[in-house]
Amino acid sequence: MIKKITQITKDTSFDDEVSLSWFDMQKPNLTAYTNKNIDFIIKVKFTHLHENDILVSEDGYKIKINKSEDEIYEIVFQNYIDFAKTAYEIGNRHQPICINDMKITILNDLSIMDIINNILNNNKIKVNKTLGYFRPNGNAHHSH
Repeated sequence: MIKKITQITKDTSFDDEVSLSWFDMQKPNLTAYTNKNIDFIIKVKFTHLHENDILVSEDGYKIKINKSEDEIYEIVFQNYIDFAKTAYEIGNRHQPICINDMKITILNDLSIMDIINNILNNNKIKVNKTLGYFRPNGNAHHSH
């Protein structure tokens, strides 16, 4: 039986937990399985899910949201020209991005693979594919 989520709350007890990727937390419609193998569906209006949100179903069952690790690329630069060009190219793809001093972190996504492949040929740029918690700058992946 699928549980329909009717409310999102915080700071309350919970019956179960689910781990979601950053991308899944942005979806307006989501179905997933909890740690106890409970199937649920949620339709979020005007927001997205956050770590530690508590989803409350029609029958009162409460599910805590945990953030899972994402497959990410960490790109480290030696000069500002390569840094700026790469940030510009990723921005033109409207991809969420985390920008730090001389470092860009992005989600592993098919739409940016040509950018990754191009910068792999530049020995002044270090690319590391790993698992990590993705935390983009600002209001990344917003709608227009």
